[in-house]
Amino acid sequence: MLLLFLSWPLALAAESDEVRVDARRVGDAVLVSAGARVRADLDTAWTVLTGYDAYADFIPDLKSSRVVVRAGDTVIVEQKGEVGFFLFHFPMEVTFTVTEQPRTSITSQAISGTFKEMTSTYLLAQEGETVHLTYSGRLVPDFILPPLLGTAAVRAAVHKQFGALVKEIRRRAALLPR
Repeated sequence: MLLLFLSWPLALAAESDEVRVDARRVGDAVLVSAGARVRADLDTAWTVLTGYDAYADFIPDLKSSRVVVRAGDTVIVEQKGEVGFFLFHFPMEVTFTVTEQPRTSITSQAISGTFKEMTSTYLLAQEGETVHLTYSGRLVPDFILPPLLGTAAVRAAVHKQFGALVKEIRRRAALLPR
């Protein structure tokens, strides 16, 4: 589900060497993958990832994120933010249906908003004292995304926002007693 509101960051997250992101264009779609290992427990990572109402508190360029409906492991989430690169900025709104597989995976699909198609999957796995977090997504925007610049902008935005999730997981894990 992740928001993926495209923005051209002036600087990437301080811990960028721990976050890897790839984006490539296939026709009208941009395929994205990201991954990180975070020193945290699975419960903390899960709590951050499924705390959709708090996303706007720590995800750059996201103005609001709220749970509209929750029914068991299915959640409808509405997010609003801004798309921008260089001097061009315009609002983004996306509503997702999210399916949670507790402490294992989160899948989402845009059901309305400014994307023709937007699907994503988060996978989590505990590996010793770290959580291996991966993200994959497929985006088909409902607006013109320049071929080279657009893919670079998507990569930068995912890096910035995925990095913010990792940073929040790390921050909350540091607050736990050892």
